[in-house]
Amino acid sequence: MGFLYQMKAYLFSGGFTLLPLILLSVYSLALVWERWRFYSRSIAGLPRFIERLRAMVDAGNLKEALALCKQYPGLASQVVHAALVGPVGKEERMNAVERAIGRQTALLEERLSALGTIGSTAPFIGLFGTVLGVMRAFKDLAHATGAGPGVVAVGISEALIATAAGIFVAIPAIVAYNVFTTKANRFADEMRWLTEEILDHLTEKAAK
Repeated sequence: MGFLYQMKAYLFSGGFTLLPLILLSVYSLALVWERWRFYSRSIAGLPRFIERLRAMVDAGNLKEALALCKQYPGLASQVVHAALVGPVGKEERMNAVERAIGRQTALLEERLSALGTIGSTAPFIGLFGTVLGVMRAFKDLAHATGAGPGVVAVGISEALIATAAGIFVAIPAIVAYNVFTTKANRFADEMRWLTEEILDHLTEKAAK
């Protein structure tokens, strides 16, 4: 009861802007959890997959490389498959690879814009609550018969709580957005380097 009463007191003391901030916080955490699970499934074991694939391609074992792609459940297998069995011609196959990279990267970047929006918007919602709190403090001061710290305490408290809440919601969302975006960009770069090696190897093999 004490904890619930304290949380209720914080909610009301922070003004109505705390409600959208709480909703944004819950939604942000749900997005982070969903993206983390998706990334764990999609790019798990990627370094080992790339290492084994490079060894097979260098040895000329393209059939084994294709079999490895079928066994690997991650997004990288779709990109490598396009490099191994794409259209004839290096340029045409590279275009197919770029399209595959774009499709898989788009899956990794899905819903990240929502995290970025929450991270950039939450401080402004908190700032709005701050402005309302300061306005309330001045209003209370204007209607008070005697001036003193207690007159403006409620409004100032509301302003500070709203500011802190906005920052509290924004920081995890921004950190998660940057982490997931970095992982998606790194995936795209690694796929380009890997597929370029594969295409160069196939071109050299065809020229012999």
